[in-house]
Amino acid sequence: MREFKDIASFARFIEDRVLPAVPRAVHRGVEDGAIRIRKATQAQLGQYLDGPESGLPTAPLADSTINERVRLGFTPDDPGLRTGDMRDSYGERVSGAGTKVTAYIGSDDIKAVVFEVGRLEAGNYQPPRPELAVAAARNEDKAANGVARVLVRTLSGRPLPNIPDDEDVTP
Repeated sequence: MREFKDIASFARFIEDRVLPAVPRAVHRGVEDGAIRIRKATQAQLGQYLDGPESGLPTAPLADSTINERVRLGFTPDDPGLRTGDMRDSYGERVSGAGTKVTAYIGSDDIKAVVFEVGRLEAGNYQPPRPELAVAAARNEDKAANGVARVLVRTLSGRPLPNIPDDEDVTP
């Protein structure tokens, strides 16, 4: 534990070392949380989801979809997972360092968007499979705790860790 001989040396420590590091720490914590949620989303694809989150349990694949998957040489019953292209299209973007940092997690692949929210068209119905929403809900506390951890490190004058904490990703 760090000790200070007087209040002035403590104030200098806060001003010189801690306050300049806070924006970077917030960015790092939010970025690590976004990575956690993206990885959880990717890990869920190909599985049926069940749980208390909105939109669950996910619907089974239609017989016509299973037949098409088999005809095309894919496994019969892995929702959202054929070649892996959709899974690999997920990414994250994080705004710059600051005390207010925003993260965006998702995919620019239209198939991923339709997979998430579903489609209601005559003859082309697809039920929603809220992979990203579920991953975010299941990892919200861990992401928030990760931000808190890096802030505590910074406030105590310790450097940020070199590697993001990606243990215990909850798919």
